[in-house]
Amino acid sequence: MPFHYGGLRRKERRIRMKKGTVVVLITVLAALGLLFFFGQQRGGRHAVMQEGDRAPEFRLPALDGRTVSLSDLRGKVVMVHFWATWCPPCVEEMPTLERLYRAMFGQEFVLLAVSVDEGGSQAVGDFLKKNRLSLPVLLNPDRSVAAQYGTLKFPETYLVDRDGIVRKKIIGAADWTRPEAIGLVAEMMKK
Repeated sequence: MPFHYGGLRRKERRIRMKKGTVVVLITVLAALGLLFFFGQQRGGRHAVMQEGDRAPEFRLPALDGRTVSLSDLRGKVVMVHFWATWCPPCVEEMPTLERLYRAMFGQEFVLLAVSVDEGGSQAVGDFLKKNRLSLPVLLNPDRSVAAQYGTLKFPETYLVDRDGIVRKKIIGAADWTRPEAIGLVAEMMKK
């Protein structure tokens, strides 16, 4: 049987291609592993809050200079609302949140509009002034508290009962002037 160099070369090429594919696969898996590891180390993804979970504790600076802690509000119904000035659904929703805030002012209800804007107090302050909004805003430019709640898209709202338990989670914009929305908050305040 004669020896063929062409067959040997094809076999060598196949072996090199297989080795190359294995090297690429190992590199991709290693990169994904490193991304996962460093994401966990930096406090990356947290569990996503669901109805019935205890709301994670946080302390954040308010736009007016105070520091607000969720635990200090125990005994009240608290709305934790994550939003940003660059988010179109958030911007559209803000006037309805303002109306809810004014309607419930002085009752056992606290609205905390948690801004994730990287521009911090300047960007948020300008936005509130331009839109004539007075609701209380907390600043979370590093999104650490949003991450604690598992919030990745904005807006997202959590209604927390008097004992610190998440009773309602709303993903996306809502019209907080609708009777159902006001009724939801009023019902929680009765308990």
